[in-house]
Amino acid sequence: MTSLAERTRVAEGAETLWRMIGSFGGVGEWHPMLAKVTSEGEQKGSLRIAETRDGSRQTERLLEKQPGRHAYRYRMEKTAMPVRDYVSELRVEDNGDETSTVVWSADFEPTADKEKTVEAIRGFLRAGLDNIGTRCTAGMSNQPPTVVDVVADGLVRHGVEFILGQSVPTALVLACEDRGIRNITYREENMGGAIADGFARASGRVPVLICQNGPAAALAVAPFAEAMKAGTPIVAIMQEVDRSHIGKNAFQEYDHKALFAPVTKWLHVVDSADGIDDHLDRAFVAAASGKPGPAVLMLPVDLHKARAGKVGRRETRLGNWPIDRPRPDDGVIVEAAKLINDARLPIVIAGGGVHSSGAGEALLRFAEKATAPVATTSMGKGAIPETHPLAMGVIGNLTGPGGLGRQTKPLVKEADLVLLIGNRTNEDGTDGWSLIADDARVLHIDIDPQEIGRNYEAVRLLGDARATLDALTDALGSHARDRGAIERRIASAWEAFEDERAPFLADAEPIRAERVLASIQKRLGPETVIAADASYSSSWVAGQLRTRHATTRVISPRGLAGLGWGLPLALGAKLARPNADVIVVVGDGGFAHGWAEMETAVRIGIKVTVVVLNNGVLGYQKDAEMAKFGRYTAAGHLGHVDHASIAHACGGYGERVEHARDLDAAFDRAAGSDKLALLDVLTDPGGHPPIALYDGTLDRLENGHVIQNPVP
Repeated sequence: MTSLAERTRVAEGAETLWRMIGSFGGVGEWHPMLAKVTSEGEQKGSLRIAETRDGSRQTERLLEKQPGRHAYRYRMEKTAMPVRDYVSELRVEDNGDETSTVVWSADFEPTADKEKTVEAIRGFLRAGLDNIGTRCTAGMSNQPPTVVDVVADGLVRHGVEFILGQSVPTALVLACEDRGIRNITYREENMGGAIADGFARASGRVPVLICQNGPAAALAVAPFAEAMKAGTPIVAIMQEVDRSHIGKNAFQEYDHKALFAPVTKWLHVVDSADGIDDHLDRAFVAAASGKPGPAVLMLPVDLHKARAGKVGRRETRLGNWPIDRPRPDDGVIVEAAKLINDARLPIVIAGGGVHSSGAGEALLRFAEKATAPVATTSMGKGAIPETHPLAMGVIGNLTGPGGLGRQTKPLVKEADLVLLIGNRTNEDGTDGWSLIADDARVLHIDIDPQEIGRNYEAVRLLGDARATLDALTDALGSHARDRGAIERRIASAWEAFEDERAPFLADAEPIRAERVLASIQKRLGPETVIAADASYSSSWVAGQLRTRHATTRVISPRGLAGLGWGLPLALGAKLARPNADVIVVVGDGGFAHGWAEMETAVRIGIKVTVVVLNNGVLGYQKDAEMAKFGRYTAAGHLGHVDHASIAHACGGYGERVEHARDLDAAFDRAAGSDKLALLDVLTDPGGHPPIALYDGTLDRLENGHVIQNPVP
């Protein structure tokens, strides 16, 4: 059974409003989609027949009317909509401040495309409520809505179910709560921004973050920078000081335009109560169109309760991304398809833009038709299931001894044509720009025109990844490539990788990170989400896990690769996919940046499993310094921290794991917990991922065995 509930706040008391809209047969007087309504009356069992403006008809029976509650319930008897067991309620709630909230809910079972059916019904409910909130209310009150009312109504229209914030802007928080929008309170703004990032990546919906001005806003810079580089939409609504106080050193006044200029796509400081709904819509469009990123709308505090200017009726919903799906002209598509058809060995390197576009199925269809092996960047991991015969896993700087990339890089270097998709061609993702042969032809699909041609001259395929891949696949012709031979080479690469890493999977002490990831591998299901912190955590996840399902999602902060994002990304993913198993891998160094958000998870009632690779060092800093300088700074070593006790202190489940033989049972206990669970795994401080930098410095191959020189 599917349930919907739409709300709108009206500047009128419940009794007066109920007299206006409480008639079962009078729905046609205020619903703009209904052309004609006939009714038998207002008694229980009465029928009404509603004809819509597009000519369809639906018959509804009144189940009960409760004037004391200002509510009535009805059942759909006949309808052209693909639903059954449809029961709905319309009620008016008194807010106690001379305003009321209209709630229109529906429970039903879709019998066809669920997503389209839900959207259609939500649109019908929303259209009626919006009309109540504008035309009907205008007739009952001379008071227009306040600025925060307009913003909150806009968030409802865009499908926003919760905001991420603390208590400021307070007037906006209260307006949102009045409309059923939940305020999820984070502990710190930088973590709140990362929660928003994780939600956007895992849901395809645009998150909304709210912040106070000054120091709170400054803490949002880091997550905005990650989202800006990674291409993740965030709409941030921030408080600004009173307009009359600007330039006077008001409390926590700051130049927010200068602060956010490098890390946002769009920023607007509202200077009047006019056009608020337009400003909000522009923020959503800026965040979710083109290459997505953060958009900031700043509301001076003196405008929050000011009466808004003229507010027209709006129906556009902008809460999902991407908003638009442009693709190259047909001539460009045909030219690119011919180049692919004629290539000896075309290879795909897919980046995070494949996930942003939801282009996984389109990529798989292309790869199979073109017989094109698919490698990915860390952000593109899982773009197609990594068990597919054409999947080469993650390529990039994981090409040292023991890495899958060491086995697949030769195949990439042999390619005479490389198709880059949603790929920033950054340093780590290209192994220092050494992956692609100098004489290879490069084609580049990207929504950002500035990324095409960066580092590699390329045939420009400017557009949405999914739409462009669909068109490109349809334009492909026949080719003479030997798919069997290509797949055998890929299979051999995976086998060689498995052989080289096998010794690290043993139940030995100290526990190797590879062994921990092997336990996680057993738990990868179709709906699993794996999050990882930056640095070694994301390298371990990218290089050691092998996704089996198209719906498994791997999320890591590789936009700017800052430490501390693992846990908040996981919390955002869990908010996006409440029924998914969410596991996050963090190091003890990075986890310290944000472990307070464990309390957030417990407080708001969401379950994730946190795996701390606790080796007492800042691994990448220490190892990279050793590889480059032959010694390392004192910053590399960390003190002892009992992370399991911190999890307990936050109200979650915590357990320390010291022996590899205990890992699987510990994961079972964590999975059985009904609240946040943390495994504090003591891992080998001498272990490190197979990063190219360490090849010949810290690592070497001897007789087919990986030898890692331990760093003291």
